[in-house]
Amino acid sequence: MRASDVFFLSLRHWREKRLRVFLLMLAIAIGVASVIALTSQTAGVQQSVVRSLQTLGPTSIVITPFGRTQLTDADVAMISSLPNVEAVIPMVSTRAYMTVSGQDVELTVIGVRPEQLPLLLGELKLIEGQPYPPTTAPIGLAGYDVTFPPSAGGNRQVFVNQPLILEQRFQTFSRRITVIVSGVLDRYGASAFVSIDGSVFLPLDAVKTLTNRRDYNLILVRASSVDYVQDLVDQLTVMYGNNARIVSVQALSETVSGIIASFGLLLASVAAISLAVAGLGITNIMVISVVERTKEIGVMKAFGYRDREVLMIFLTEAFLIGVFGGLLGIAIGSVGSYLLPSVLTSFAPRVPAGGPVRGAGGFGGPPFGGASQTSLQITPVISPEMTLMAFGFALMISVLAGIYPAWRAGRLDPVKALRYE
Repeated sequence: MRASDVFFLSLRHWREKRLRVFLLMLAIAIGVASVIALTSQTAGVQQSVVRSLQTLGPTSIVITPFGRTQLTDADVAMISSLPNVEAVIPMVSTRAYMTVSGQDVELTVIGVRPEQLPLLLGELKLIEGQPYPPTTAPIGLAGYDVTFPPSAGGNRQVFVNQPLILEQRFQTFSRRITVIVSGVLDRYGASAFVSIDGSVFLPLDAVKTLTNRRDYNLILVRASSVDYVQDLVDQLTVMYGNNARIVSVQALSETVSGIIASFGLLLASVAAISLAVAGLGITNIMVISVVERTKEIGVMKAFGYRDREVLMIFLTEAFLIGVFGGLLGIAIGSVGSYLLPSVLTSFAPRVPAGGPVRGAGGFGGPPFGGASQTSLQITPVISPEMTLMAFGFALMISVLAGIYPAWRAGRLDPVKALRYE
């Protein structure tokens, strides 16, 4: 029998049982689409998280005090004297509030020297205005979510060269700070350790004066090369022991990336179970199909069709269900991958910027990043390898599910088959 005859006879039954065949294809498609959609989301999350961490640069090392330890100018000088250190950026932060339409908006005031802002932000992106000068006066840059608070519907609340009234709150009293806005930062999105969008950046000396402190919440160290990062981490760990937390952005990125990749593999495995369930459905329906077509099989054998040829007809039918179901699943999964982030974002609660850092074992005492609402910008990453793997698994499940019904059809006795009613 020619391959074209096998193909034709396999498809002929589809015209009679269109709904049944479509539902089988849909079962396969849902499994394939689930694998593609879930793996693309986890890959997108992985890419977004790593990108936000890498905002500080792969050569960055973050030092935060632990317990009652204080980081002072002596620490800055000592770290600067280490070999292979390109820059040392000390920072001071304090939490503050601004009032928008009668509601409090929490933000963070971060003190950093103006010449070190590009090192901290990766790139100084201004919508309007200019960087602040090195001064003790409260002149600074407002983050995007401070200028356009989400709680105010994104309407602009901060303007260049106009005062911004902030309030510091303590246990027994509160005080107001008037900040002159020299510029407005563009949107940076989620970032590690520092919530850029939810902060106001001031000169370091100005914040030290406002907070009446001489120590630092966080020191960012830049190695001269990625090759020296681990050596510096080891030296700093020896120097501070348990008195400070030493975290390299490179190591943190690798750890987070590995965790997300493992989680994505777990989700793909769970989604693959639906393909196995679809395979059971194919077996069940095709067994029924063999029973329904018993007399037809008897006629085929009476005309000289061999057992192997009958088996190939039914096996090809199962294979084609896997092919078309897999292709449909790839299409659904690809479209769903790009629709899913917007759906999840509309239902998911906003996460306070800097919130995850606060829960990470006390990074840096007072948290960097206020309560401005932020979220990762997730772009699904559809892997060709995972797509082919899901498609191949669908074909394998379909063929395995069709083996027994096909074998049963091939083994039918033609005499009994012709007498079947």
